[in-house]
Amino acid sequence: REIIAHSIEMINSLGFESFTFKKLGDAIGLEINDLDVTKISDKETINKISDLLSEFSVVVIRNQNITDDDHIKFSENFGTLELTKVGTDGSGSKLIILRNFDENGNIVSPTDRQRLNNLANQEWHSDSSFKKIPSKMSILSAKMIPSLGGNTEFLSMRASYNALPQELKLKIDDKICWHDYSHGRSKIDPNLVTPEEKQALPPVKQKLVLSDNKHGKSLYLGAHCRNVDGMSENDSNALLAEINSYIDTEKFIYSHVWEPFDLIMWDNRAVLHRATPIKGKIEKRLMVRTTVAGQTSTINEY
Repeated sequence: REIIAHSIEMINSLGFESFTFKKLGDAIGLEINDLDVTKISDKETINKISDLLSEFSVVVIRNQNITDDDHIKFSENFGTLELTKVGTDGSGSKLIILRNFDENGNIVSPTDRQRLNNLANQEWHSDSSFKKIPSKMSILSAKMIPSLGGNTEFLSMRASYNALPQELKLKIDDKICWHDYSHGRSKIDPNLVTPEEKQALPPVKQKLVLSDNKHGKSLYLGAHCRNVDGMSENDSNALLAEINSYIDTEKFIYSHVWEPFDLIMWDNRAVLHRATPIKGKIEKRLMVRTTVAGQTSTINEY
């Protein structure tokens, strides 16, 4: 109750009295209503939304039936957008197209590369952690959603860090991990990542613990995290397993049940996320995402 009261007080102090809010998860998540992102042009409002995202890590804005151009324009208020990587639907553009059907509207087969990539997205991950300068945030728009299932779950890495024993915090505070795009994908299918993708996305180093958010430190892990730098494979696996034993708990997770035209923003340096399977008959699902580029590396070697 004290946390919620503090949160509402903080929101009101930002001058958002004209909008309505709903806290979503115990550790993360805030829903904003009565806001039209196509009509936001002033820096003050953008800064307020940024502050909310910094505090709550995940911000849901309801009822945003926006065009792709609207989506891009809103997203660019928060920074430069990444161009979609090679091998992904939307490659070379500012949009990532996430769908389970082809150009003719037919649901693709379970062995289709598109479906396999969607399956890989069901692992906890942080968008673009496999880049030297990882992303700042992602903004996802729901265009077509199934009637049952297909939720997106978010895991607070700040709450996860806080849950670690003090001895383990001290042990990992200065650790560096290798993040490799092909590492997680190869678990789904050894041939899922193409030679072109491997060449474009070589493994990179990232800090295991991030400390640049004023609201506290967070872990930086996920499916792209391959190993801890400077440790043997056995020791690295043991350390990562020990950390993971503390973090994948329900109280740190917000599971979003999609409604038509939801727009969700999340801090890629404060949460992991994953898709969940569609239940029952496979129905069409279409989501469009922008990714706001980060400004700095998590380490100073680059």
